[in-house]
Amino acid sequence: MGRTADGRPATSDSASRRERSRVSVERTALALFRSRGYDAVTVEDISAAAGIGPATFYRYFGSKREVLFAYQPYLLDGIREAAERMDVTQARPAQLLEVLTAFAAHLAAQAKAMAARDEIVAANPALLPYTLAVQRDWETHLAQHLARRRGLDEPDLAARADAALILVVIRLAFRQWRAGRSPGLGEAVGVVFAEVGRALGDSPPAGPQ
Repeated sequence: MGRTADGRPATSDSASRRERSRVSVERTALALFRSRGYDAVTVEDISAAAGIGPATFYRYFGSKREVLFAYQPYLLDGIREAAERMDVTQARPAQLLEVLTAFAAHLAAQAKAMAARDEIVAANPALLPYTLAVQRDWETHLAQHLARRRGLDEPDLAARADAALILVVIRLAFRQWRAGRSPGLGEAVGVVFAEVGRALGDSPPAGPQ
């Protein structure tokens, strides 16, 4: 089975055409948000620029904010796939690096679109709570997948901590890459992960007993 332009599976010719149309509307909306500002763009503006009616827009998206966060299913797929690749026989740091590397490779296909979304959110602080809610959802899903790979029914503290750390590294790596300090997202992940290791040291101090 093939995949659509943004990595989603295509199930039939009809579904594929619909998905291509949906992706085209999404890209049109992001371009308008960047050029005019998120608040200044309406659903009618997006529909007109995409050559569709508002009713068609609402068949694809519930609101213009939903367009901005439409990447959620794609990233959740990446989280699941990265966790499934994790070799649980390795030491914990090696497990984390393996998940990070696989997730970064998944994100690389959407890196430019993610950068555009990041730029839009940065210019519109009112959108930040929604971004934080999305990231919290990623963290919850990742902790669940890590726990299951390790044979647990529910995430323990280690799975929750690892999920949080992985997403912190991804966020820092994304900024490292966007700032031009690393040639690619995968390289940026390696740089940030190594820095985290240096910060923690080989024998981190124990917490209160």
